Amino acid sequence: MLNHLGIIMDGNRTWAEEKNLPKVFWHKAWAENVEKIVFSCLDKNIKYVTFWWLSTDNLEKREQSEVKDIVKIINGAKKYLKNIMKNGWKIELIWDIKRLPEESQNTLHELVEQTKNNTKITITLALAYGWQDEIVRWIKNITKLWLNIDDLSREEFRSYLDLWKLPVVDMIVRTGGHNRLSWFLLYDSEYAESCFLDINWPDFDKKHLDFVINQYNQSKRKFWK
Repeated sequence: MLNHLGIIMDGNRTWAEEKNLPKVFWHKAWAENVEKIVFSCLDKNIKYVTFWWLSTDNLEKREQSEVKDIVKIINGAKKYLKNIMKNGWKIELIWDIKRLPEESQNTLHELVEQTKNNTKITITLALAYGWQDEIVRWIKNITKLWLNIDDLSREEFRSYLDLWKLPVVDMIVRTGGHNRLSWFLLYDSEYAESCFLDINWPDFDKKHLDFVINQYNQSKRKFWK
């Protein structure tokens, strides 16, 4: 059974451009579709969903006006808290916290704190996230703790990564027509299935999720046996 789904939500800007909409509209469409897909995942008994929202490269290379629009959405996320609590959603984060403004950090920390006891589904947001950046942070943490590297096991290695509290990802789906994972959840994706869809994220709906689940169920997962 598909337990943990990772989603790379690509194609948002393309979606807005094809409809001749200002960039700010794709941010709104992105958020609305996340909510719809979470409900669909609940219907399919998927307990964990990790959305890659914003990469470290996005923060550094996108136009500042676009980054500001994203920050506004983050800062206004508390308005969704009532519905999140009502639906029993737990929010987790994987990110480099120092890359976001202080107001955004405080808002996200509040969402995590307020929802920590919810159990219906765990939604993890990857913000200011990148695997190379995560490895750098991992090395810094290990160095601070002065661990004996020679005794380091795979399990202990994972315990210092961003997703240490969650089960490993079972399936990674990417929208937007790009056939690459961009190192998303690289350590945890050793046995994960992959699905690349030539549709933009705002158009990803229940029927596409059904297709993804069917692809997963048809796969033969041998785990190198």
